[in-house]
Amino acid sequence: TLQYQLRKDVFQPSRFEVSFSALEDLESVNIALTDREKLHLRGRIDRVDTWEDDSDGEDRIYVKVIDYKSGSRDFSLAALYYGLQLQLVVYMNAAMEMEKRNRPDARVLPAAMLYYRVQDPLVQVQEKTQEMTAEQINAEILTKLRMTGVVNASDRVVRGLDGQFDTRSDVIPVERTKDGSFGARSSLMEEADFQVISDYVNLKIRELGTDILNGRIPLNPVGQAGSAAQASACTYCPYSRVCGFDKKMPGYSERQLEKLSEEEALEKMREKTEENGGDIYTGTAGDN
Repeated sequence: TLQYQLRKDVFQPSRFEVSFSALEDLESVNIALTDREKLHLRGRIDRVDTWEDDSDGEDRIYVKVIDYKSGSRDFSLAALYYGLQLQLVVYMNAAMEMEKRNRPDARVLPAAMLYYRVQDPLVQVQEKTQEMTAEQINAEILTKLRMTGVVNASDRVVRGLDGQFDTRSDVIPVERTKDGSFGARSSLMEEADFQVISDYVNLKIRELGTDILNGRIPLNPVGQAGSAAQASACTYCPYSRVCGFDKKMPGYSERQLEKLSEEEALEKMREKTEENGGDIYTGTAGDN
């Protein structure tokens, strides 16, 4: 499936399993909290693909980051706003900063932040008497393994990621209507909004790091409306025996977050970054 997806786009894999420990000089993974203190992030970017495009005379480098997951995962701006899903944006910030340092003469732009599900899906036939050809089975498997996440809304970028689909891509979360425009179920984001979430994530990380330095560690787990995964976050927490949080005891309850639409979450992030416009690290996207 990965080979099939690579054949459909113009991007080239440029980096694999990039450990943050090897990126000590990048500001995007070493967030300044004060003049004397920094928060050093740990992690590993599974894959970075790039596309050098100078078709109109301007030298652009588009960046795509891919994170391999064993389970299904969708990109949620609401979860990002609450600080529950920062990973992909941190990866994109780091990948773009690396490319900008390697090619300071080029304009580095975000193309896509994607999750690839590492699974071996089964295809179920609806009718017992129905037979499927090998081609139909393979097509169904490719559909089930289509990457999720968010893609730059530029038609140039979408065609670079998959220029071979008419209605629904089997590679990226994008669909087209009969008139060729993007469908409502497409997961797209304007280039300027990529910058907004990049800035916001740096602010959020700085906020979380400052809380840690100030000793603010309350027993305050999150329960997000409509999200079973978030509601059961304590189930797999390795610190459950230490913190002692127990909903059966009086006074213990999960913190319920307001349910936000993607547009509402993005607007809240935009407002937050505008409020802190003079104190944001913006060296990872666009022309900054």
